[in-house]
Amino acid sequence: MDYQKEELQKLQEALYETLEEVDRICKKHGIHYFVTGGTAIGAYFWQKILPWDDDIDVGMLRPDYERFAQVAQEEMGARFFLQTPKTEPHTPFFFMKVRMNGSRFSESTFRHIQMHQGIYVDIFPFDKIPKQPWLERLQHRVVYFLNGLFIAKEIWQWKHCGQCDIPEPRKRGWLPCFFTRLLITILSKHTIYNIMYKVQTAFNNRSLPLCKNIITKSERVPVRDVEQTQTVTFGPLLVSAPHDLLLYLNNHYGSVRKDIPDEMKISHRPEKLVFKEKQ
Repeated sequence: MDYQKEELQKLQEALYETLEEVDRICKKHGIHYFVTGGTAIGAYFWQKILPWDDDIDVGMLRPDYERFAQVAQEEMGARFFLQTPKTEPHTPFFFMKVRMNGSRFSESTFRHIQMHQGIYVDIFPFDKIPKQPWLERLQHRVVYFLNGLFIAKEIWQWKHCGQCDIPEPRKRGWLPCFFTRLLITILSKHTIYNIMYKVQTAFNNRSLPLCKNIITKSERVPVRDVEQTQTVTFGPLLVSAPHDLLLYLNNHYGSVRKDIPDEMKISHRPEKLVFKEKQ
């Protein structure tokens, strides 16, 4: 379903408010962050959230990511909740989300999970990647596989080897489903996360020029461009972005343009959207 104009505007105002809190905490504690994904497209071409978009994506180098995880909840107080695998046992996300308390953004895929489902800003860790293309691909594939196991501990998305928890099962053969079921039976969620963390961070102690969100295939960015960010206008805010923002966008998307085709204008329209739940 499409958003009503007033509904989307109100949602984007809540997203700006959440990002403003992330920015405030980062500035107070000397934590570097940068806008990523569709948020970076909006910052480059529109200087605001994309007109159809309903989420905000932020990246941090691993040391900054871990520092934010340490200080954020105490800083945010009662207005927001820092959702991580440590603070939210049933989260299916390996990365952090800053959720707005008193709101609800219930996506159909995750509606059965007993967790905080407020309006959110995503925060992704960026880790260094090896110079060898084959080794980078291997790192990505292992993390992608482990992330699938991590999600499967909370929600089964296929029709084989278990009851599907989403409206339309994702396409997957019986044998992969069997091995997924076998591994999540043997391995705890904590163990899966720890293995994934070790693979993601395997090259961080080396002097390497590039980093990326390892779960993605192509979101590469020079380390220097996210260590020395630039300030850009983003709606009512001034936020941090990679130093060469267009280079980041072209690395991630192959090529990027302002006139995005309608079929690529994807949103996360939830089943239930509440801006302030009744007390």
